[in-house]
This record gives sequence, structure tokens and C-alpha cells, in this order.
Amino acid sequence: MTLRNKYLHAYSFLPAISRGRLLMGIFVGLLFACCFYAFLYVCREALRILFFMTEDYDVLVLSNATVHFCNFILAYIATVLGQSLCFVCWFEIPLRKLGKYASQMRAVINDQRSMNSYFLSWFSRLAYVFALLIGGTMGGGIYVIRTFSDYKYVLLLVIFVLFLHTWLTIRRLFNGISFRWMLVSAIFLSVFSLGLSRINLIDYKCINEIILSRNINYTHLLQLPEAVCFERMNSENRRRATLWIAENKNKLVDAGPVVFVKHFGRCGTYNGEQISFDSLKEYFRRWDQNTLEDTKSEPCILYIHRDIKMNYVNRIKKCLAELQAYRIQYAVLPSVREYDDKYYTYLVFPLVTSRYFAEAEGWQKLQKTSNIPKHVHDLYTTATGEIFFNGTKVQFDDFKDFILHKILVMPDYCIKYHIHGNSTYAEYIFIVSTIMQVIHELRNNYSFEVYQRIYENLEWDEAKVIRERFPYRVVEIPIEL
Repeated sequence: MTLRNKYLHAYSFLPAISRGRLLMGIFVGLLFACCFYAFLYVCREALRILFFMTEDYDVLVLSNATVHFCNFILAYIATVLGQSLCFVCWFEIPLRKLGKYASQMRAVINDQRSMNSYFLSWFSRLAYVFALLIGGTMGGGIYVIRTFSDYKYVLLLVIFVLFLHTWLTIRRLFNGISFRWMLVSAIFLSVFSLGLSRINLIDYKCINEIILSRNINYTHLLQLPEAVCFERMNSENRRRATLWIAENKNKLVDAGPVVFVKHFGRCGTYNGEQISFDSLKEYFRRWDQNTLEDTKSEPCILYIHRDIKMNYVNRIKKCLAELQAYRIQYAVLPSVREYDDKYYTYLVFPLVTSRYFAEAEGWQKLQKTSNIPKHVHDLYTTATGEIFFNGTKVQFDDFKDFILHKILVMPDYCIKYHIHGNSTYAEYIFIVSTIMQVIHELRNNYSFEVYQRIYENLEWDEAKVIRERFPYRVVEIPIEL
């Protein structure tokens, strides 16, 4: 049985399509659409893991709505290309049977083939560049993915143009009846693509759980504090160790913070190993035996949950000081954030832990030297988060202006910061980073007056003069509970 003349076109000289060829074209098109959808689906999951999985075992997690939308786009692309393959299969007839319109029919076939190859080449490059664009955003591309949410309209435009392109040369041969077939094709492709997109070939939720089960931020409470003064942390090959101090999500009554350590030594890297606080010194001593000497002078990076009490944080600092790890970089968040909080985990607030944390003699020496400045101030934080400066209560919002005025009027100062053990780590970071911000502002202003350049652009000798004029002179005194 064959289709009657003019059933699909308005030209009686064009050959009729046999029933067998019609069914074969439909079968080939549907089979190609299903196979190509499976290929695109696997490629998307592979790119999601290869490009968007960080060293901390964080991965791009898509919502169910986003997954369904991406599946629909991939399914529609596969289905349109399958339809194009149908056209090629139907119209692939020897030239001697095409008659008067042989050149036009051959143009349809060539156009379908060139469109398929050109689109696949272009789409693969676009997907690769898009993955590099997000995945290479300073290690935080997965956290700015929402910025690219408007690209879904571009993807809809891509499949719309792709669909019209398959009918471009066919429209040159057929009259207005082709609009009717285009409408039928659009409805069929949309319904079939929608059904095909509901097929999840890979359990992406299970993959997410397997990867995130090794992510400390996912398995524990680790919300970083905000700081008004920060810089970019050292690269992994220029740090001594990385410590995460988090809390259990189950909030057990007597459960203390959990410590994870990543150490860099001659024998390789220990990735996120959970240890007890009592064994921290032993771990460092064992690792330091296989560590290069210059690495021991590099800073330690601390990721600490903002609600952890300072009594525990001071114990960590004392332990590191006894190990001669005086340089510390505290991972912090900026006070004004545009993206997800995890995007800013490469920002730190640097401080040097004084030797008096580890040496009794160092504490006695500090007591003498801290009283040399003319103006010695006492700064207290209470268990409820209140701030007292020389007995006067200071509000958090007014703290910066208050300190700025004190240091500007009395540059020869020393602040004894009495840290209550029940005050939070977030309050501690706020106070020390605010004081440091004030010092930076005063240094920049004074540097511009003297050298007509900001402090960061000065030579070492010039910067030393500015530091002596406005030093960071804060002595931390833990209040033991």
C-alpha cells in the first residue's frame, strides 16, 4: 500500500512513499531519539560530576524542576534530530526516480544531514564552554549557577529554531498544507519529548548522596561567620594544614564539636580525616616528620562553625601554638553577599597567634610590654554577646566608629581583649575584623597623605613606617570557665 499522490505535497511528479519506507523511517527516527537522549543524559551527569565537583566533595545539586526542564530540552533536541532522520529515510530515493524535482529533493536530504552534523558540533562546543564557564569560576562556579537561570529561555529558543530549521527546505517544495504538518509535528514532538524526559536513566539523587556524604558542610553544621575585613586564602600547596571544626546536626546534649583535618606533607595529603581533639597534637607531630621545613611556616586554615563557643576555639588556638603553628587564617564570609554562602569559602581573615598561648614566659613578657603604651584599654565580651569598652557598653552597630575614634585620637594604644568562654566564634570574628578594618582605613589614609599611594602599594620600608604609626595592637586574653 502506498500513500496517494499529493497526500504530503502539492507536486504530482514527486514520488509516493511506500508504507514500508514510512514505517521504517518512523522506527529509525524514534530509535535514534531514544538512544541520543540517553547519550545526552549521561553526558550531562558526567559533566556535572567532572566539572562541578569540588575538592571538598561538593557537587552541583539540581532541583527536581530543573532536572525535568533539562531532560525536556535534551529529549526535544534528540526528537527533532530523530525527525530529521525520518525525512532523510523517507526521501532517500535514487535520482532516476525523483524526476523533475530531483535537485530539490536532494537539497532537502543534504540540508537535513548538514543541519544534524552542524548542530551537533555547535551544541557540543556550547555545552563544553558553558561547563568551563561555570566550573572555572574561581572554584565556586556551582554556587553561581542561579546567575545563569535566565539561560533557560535561550535553550527554549534553541529548540524552537532547530525545529523550524528541519522544515526550512521542505517549505520550499510544499505549499500551505505543510503548515498543517508542521503543527502536527510540533504537537507530536512536544508530547513525545515530555514523556521521554520523565525517564531518568541514572539515579542522580543517589549520586548526590554518595558524593555529599563525604562533604563536611553537608553532614555537619558549619556556617562560617561574617567579617568586614578579609583577603584570599593561600593555595593548598602553601598551607600547613586545614582544620574544620563543626557541630553534629543531631545536636546531642553532651556532644562537643567535631574536628576534621587535611594535612599536607611529603607523603601526600590526608583528606578530611576526623580526629579527636586530644589526638590533634599527635597527628601533627606524626605528619610533621614527613613535612618539608618550609611548609611548617605556612598558615593553618580554620573553618569554624559560627556558633561554637570561644572556650573551645581558644583550646584549638593554644594547641596549634604549642605546635608552633602561629599563623592562622580564619575562613569567613563577607558581610554583603551576592551568591550562595559556599561561594565565599576562599576568603579568610588572617591573624598571628601570640606565643603566650603556648608559653608561660611569653605571657609574663606580654603583660609587661602591653602596659608600655600610654593608653591601655580593656575590651570585654559577655556570654550574652554584649561588648564593654573600659566599662562602657558599646552597641554592635556603633563599634566601628567607636574604635575608629579611640585609635585616631590615641594612636599609641593597646587593647586587652578579654574573651568570655561562652561568647560565640562569630562575635569574636566580628570584633577582631572590625578593629583590623579600622586599622586598614587609617593606614590607607595616612599612606595617601605621606606617599600619595594606598598602603597596599607601598614598598616594604614605607609600609613599615605606616605600620609603626598605626599598629594592630590587640592582646587576646581568654577568660577560662
